[in-house]
Order: sequence, then C-alpha cells, then structure tokens
Amino acid sequence: MSDATTNATADPGPTKAAEPADTRSVEELQAEVEAARDDLVASISELKAQTSPKALVDRGGRTVTGFFTDEFGGIRPERVAIAGAVVLGVIVIGILRRRR
Repeated sequence: MSDATTNATADPGPTKAAEPADTRSVEELQAEVEAARDDLVASISELKAQTSPKALVDRGGRTVTGFFTDEFGGIRPERVAIAGAVVLGVIVIGILRRRR
C-alpha cells in the first residue's frame, strides 16, 4: 500500500468531544419552552394581521398610489396617461369584437 492510503485509513478524522449533560433545571426548561411558545404566538398573530384582507387591500392601494405619484406626492402624468391609454385600448378592442 502507498503512504497516502495508509494515512487515510489510519486517521479516522476529527472525533466529537463528548457533549456535556444539560444541567438546566426543569423549571428553566419549562420557562424556555413557554418563552418560545409566546414568541410563536406573537409571530403567528403578526402574520395573520399582515395577511388579512383589509391589510392586503391597504397594501395594494399604497402600491398603486405609489406608482402614480412621485416622492413628493405629486401625480406622474406620464404614468396616468399610459394607464388611461391601456384602459381605452381595452375598451376599443372590446367594442370592435362585439361588432363582428
């Protein structure tokens, strides 16, 4: 056998040190579990509030308003014109399709 093969099989690699036993008391563990449970309940409540229909509508409204206004609250006429042209185009296409 070569030296590389001998060294590879002789060295089993790093060994894990024995982990120390958990020295926390039952009360400490229960307190930790209770704190984790409270954090989970708070997180779920926050997610529930963020995904309520009212919150989603509010967020969507702010997004649309943000698209049509600049950072100072003024209207962006070029974006309003583009949206108007799209709506008008859809209406015209709908009318033309009904005539056929």
